[in-house]
Amino acid sequence: MWRKSRQKEGNNCCHKRGRRVRSKRRLLWIFLLLLVILFISIEPTPEFSEEEQVVAEENPRCFQDHSATVADWEYHPNKPKQIVRDPEVHLDPKKCSTITNMPPTMSRQQPSFGSVCDGFDGVLHISQGDAGGASGTIFFQFMVGMLQWADQFNYMPFVHLNNFSAKVYDTQVHGQDPGRSFTMMGGMQIGNALDARDPGRCVFPGRPELKASSGLRPEKFTLNGTGVWQHYFEPISPFDPGGDPSCEALPLVTMTREHIVFGIHSQAPWAPHPWRYLMPEYILQSKIPLQDWLMEQRHHAIRTTRRYIRFTPHMEQLAACAHPRPRNSLGMHIRHADKELSRWSIPVSMFLGFAQAFVSAEDGDIFVATDSGLVLEEILQTWPSEVRERVVYQPGVQGLSRNETAAFDLGVSVHRTNTEALTDLLALSKCTYLLHGLSALSEAVFYLNPGLMERAINLEDFETRYAVDYFVDTILPRGKNVTT
Repeated sequence: MWRKSRQKEGNNCCHKRGRRVRSKRRLLWIFLLLLVILFISIEPTPEFSEEEQVVAEENPRCFQDHSATVADWEYHPNKPKQIVRDPEVHLDPKKCSTITNMPPTMSRQQPSFGSVCDGFDGVLHISQGDAGGASGTIFFQFMVGMLQWADQFNYMPFVHLNNFSAKVYDTQVHGQDPGRSFTMMGGMQIGNALDARDPGRCVFPGRPELKASSGLRPEKFTLNGTGVWQHYFEPISPFDPGGDPSCEALPLVTMTREHIVFGIHSQAPWAPHPWRYLMPEYILQSKIPLQDWLMEQRHHAIRTTRRYIRFTPHMEQLAACAHPRPRNSLGMHIRHADKELSRWSIPVSMFLGFAQAFVSAEDGDIFVATDSGLVLEEILQTWPSEVRERVVYQPGVQGLSRNETAAFDLGVSVHRTNTEALTDLLALSKCTYLLHGLSALSEAVFYLNPGLMERAINLEDFETRYAVDYFVDTILPRGKNVTT
């Protein structure tokens, strides 16, 4: 009996030890599983290299900063005073035969009189856009957003772009100037802010703030190259780097790539967005019709454009040569080559019915702006002759793709593709009516000519799906008394 009892007790001990071991193993596996789940759920915020910036721009994510403060200022302050000068434009049809072969020109800064910075709290140097943006995005979408920030904080803006925005930077043209150096106050930076309506806490450019490491101090700044902007536009302000003592005591700031790629592009509630893509819902407002959503942004972008942006006389002349009879004309912007990010390449056939209706009802030209040689071939070879004979387009364009390659990636001079795209933009803005899709360049047309908003049809607005009858009965009568 005693031996059996000891044997039974030994078996019980073995069973208990086995259960304890299995229990510990189960706890260990559960602990490891929890670690894996925790590791997966924590997404680090990476630091992007220049090469990775393009990927980040095509796949925007919510950029966060735990030190950001809630925005408590007016996004669209009333700034009625026009800050840019209006250039004198004398259009001459005789220049059209040779103007496209002219060497690159630049607008020049007017001499200052020692007080241009009086009344301002600082100077914003607009130095770059993103890495992948082209003319409509860099020169209008991002430019307007950064200019709006300058108005919010009473900073005088000036534009001198570096080579980071490679799609609009031509080394052979924009990189040939020796540059210049000047002294202003350093030690200030642009902080990050968030909107109280955003539960995701996505940040955007906030208040100017002192850098933690130092206070304001005189600092030497250097500008390389021509700065790009003044090859196509007038200076946006009278600021002349190093040319006015009233500016030397003010802080100079510029936006980081994060401010632009994430903030201005997707997360800034005041910046214009030419279509809906990845952005916080309080900006996206997905339940609001697309046209209403765009209208609100256009209203503010138009004010900013009027305050700051003017084309050079040379660009005005190019547009007049490309579209010499803009009165009572129909503009068509047909972008095909590299249309991505929640957009659709509209078939050329969708434009035909509207073009035929226009030809039947009106006597004006049809100006076609496109980045695709195939689009022009289809129009000129397959559309009815009575429509083809009304079609005009920018002559001698080199930046025409025959596939999905963007115009700026064709190996053509970037300065040339900038000029061609901006000439199309300016010519479209002179039209009486407009057919278009989702594009930063199309949106910029409305910033230049707000009256076109009521005489335009967005063929990518699938919520509305405009018919040709609507174009004939509603849109065309609105242009009867329009002179340009």
